[in-house]
Amino acid sequence: MLKALFGSERRGKILLYIYTNGESYPTEIAKTFKYYLNSIQNQMLNLEKEGILYSKLKGKIRLFGLNPRYPFKKELESLFEKILKFIPEEEKEKFYFRRLRPRITGKSL
Repeated sequence: MLKALFGSERRGKILLYIYTNGESYPTEIAKTFKYYLNSIQNQMLNLEKEGILYSKLKGKIRLFGLNPRYPFKKELESLFEKILKFIPEEEKEKFYFRRLRPRITGKSL
């Protein structure tokens, strides 16, 4: 479904992840989805060039988020809400919603 909408599944996952988490950085996304960091960085930089994402430095980390000036931001967010309704709960919990409290020490993923 994401591939048909965004041209590649990876690009769709990046955008959906950033939408559900507010902001993120390439290393976090690469680890979450087990993708190569370089490919995630390239996708995010391309999305920034297209005006869909913005980036800012926070210390040494470059955070990316949905660009509030993107002309179709509301439509994109509405689309993400609909997409989330079709994603299985297991996948949503695993990939798209950040834990509110840390894991218990020693507990495996």
